[in-house]
Amino acid sequence: MFLDFALISGLLVVAHLLRSRIRLFQAILLPTPILAGLIGLAAGPEGLDLIPFARDEGGSPVMRRYPGELVILLFATLFMGSRADEPGLATMIRSAGDTFFYNLSAWIGQFGLALLFAGAVLIPLFPQVGGPFALMLPSGFAGGHGTATAVGSILAGQGHENAMAIGYTFATIGLLAAVLGGVAAINLATRSGWTRLVATPRELPADLRRGLIDPAGARHVARETVSPLALETLSWHLGLVLLAYGAAHAVSWTLQSAGGHFTALPMFALAVICGAVLQKVLDGVGVGRHVDRQTMGRLGSSISDFLVAFGVASIPLTIVADYAAPILVMSAFGFAHAALITWWIARRTFHNYWFERGIFTFGWTTGVVAMGIALLRVVDPELKSKTLDDYGLAYLPIAIVEIVVLSTLPLWVAGGAVWQPGLLLTGVAAGLLLVSWKTIGFFPADPVVRRAGESR
Repeated sequence: MFLDFALISGLLVVAHLLRSRIRLFQAILLPTPILAGLIGLAAGPEGLDLIPFARDEGGSPVMRRYPGELVILLFATLFMGSRADEPGLATMIRSAGDTFFYNLSAWIGQFGLALLFAGAVLIPLFPQVGGPFALMLPSGFAGGHGTATAVGSILAGQGHENAMAIGYTFATIGLLAAVLGGVAAINLATRSGWTRLVATPRELPADLRRGLIDPAGARHVARETVSPLALETLSWHLGLVLLAYGAAHAVSWTLQSAGGHFTALPMFALAVICGAVLQKVLDGVGVGRHVDRQTMGRLGSSISDFLVAFGVASIPLTIVADYAAPILVMSAFGFAHAALITWWIARRTFHNYWFERGIFTFGWTTGVVAMGIALLRVVDPELKSKTLDDYGLAYLPIAIVEIVVLSTLPLWVAGGAVWQPGLLLTGVAAGLLLVSWKTIGFFPADPVVRRAGESR
């Protein structure tokens, strides 16, 4: 395992050096883990087999198992860290209600509409696929490689062994769609007068394009919360994450040994629960404030980088080839959904900076949050729209809903349901928008160019 991580780490280093030198990669905002994964895919077991990744007794690459364990670690970090300044739900809705309702509706709606699209179009066209296949589109697009791993591992346990590979493919396609579609949308928006803070597309700062930050402008990313004389801060935080990971495995083993209804709880959900419980225990003994939320976030992001690299490098190309046509059809649907809600719904939901807020959501409903931030910086270089501030306020309740849905929906769909969950989730997504429009306001489309920073 450590040798495999050493190999993928080498690919991450090489990929990042290439990313910092090659203008094409900078122009398309290609994430380093994706590039590292593509190199590993081409030169690894699925390609030329030049990189000696470990294999099991059956000859399969062992690295296919790593994303499933890494996603447990990733979810263990979500609710760990001091949250003394976390606002309540009522305060969050007053401050960032439109952001909360729109982003949650976009996420739920992509899952619901994907299932309805599968029932009406995909399955009649391609009888060999079913609801679980369609479920991997929003898992990869709106969720990214982490969610694709979480959902794919649940479906694999229900007999859909190809789900994870298909999810990784959707997630990779989604990232490319985020880049190409986002840049095209920004060019259209600036010409149409939809942007409020720039008149022409702004080039990202050199640091963001190259991926290497000037040391003079570097900022601190974590706080030292324990004395290094006793224990290094990173050891303290990583130890807590691994403890939550181990506790999730222990709870899973206990539930499976006891039997009952809770044996179907996915490991990533158990990791979230164990992490939250561990944080509460630390709060109870008076040391919870020594767990830094920002450090936990950085650990989670680092885990995600390795998860993406391993996920892309281990995609079975034969499976992708077998499902190429339905993958392309579902990908076209996912892109159309993200584009439609950006162009039609965002401008009727947000009370100000509708395009800036909409393009951020477009970035993460096709790629990842980091891609949404990159697109946002093109049209809001100084982050004056407060899009990220509002999303940060809205994230916690959104994350709770996401975990509940991801823990239950795959089992429902694996049981053969397509229309019922699709209608339910689509109805919830529509209901969220109606609540937003009733409580915050409905803004008809307005093509008139407004002054920079002007609210509706």
